[in-house]
Amino acid sequence: MSKPSTEQPDFDEEFTKAVAEWRDKHRLREDDAVTLLVELFRIHQQHWDQIRRREIPAFGEFRADIGKIADAARTFQVQSSALLEALRNQPPAHRAARITRAAAIFATLAALLAGYLIGRVWP
Repeated sequence: MSKPSTEQPDFDEEFTKAVAEWRDKHRLREDDAVTLLVELFRIHQQHWDQIRRREIPAFGEFRADIGKIADAARTFQVQSSALLEALRNQPPAHRAARITRAAAIFATLAALLAGYLIGRVWP
């Protein structure tokens, strides 16, 4: 498998040749307004291409970041599985603090009676 070339082709020469042929075809002078606009467009395009190259990471960096994310996801999965297994092995705590139905009914009746008696004492 051959290593892909990291150099980008230089299209400036092709573009310059195409502009020269276009200028000759339409008999435009070097200092014609349309030619100056084409040159201004080239300056604009080169400026934005440089900004884009600075902001977009290289493929190698992107690939390394994806590898780090995949490693972090695997670590998270292993640790969360271990945590779930540890939680499953714990004795259920809700059984120890369970309130029976009879105790709940008794507490409700006691609260109602206390409320009635307090209401009778303080009119």
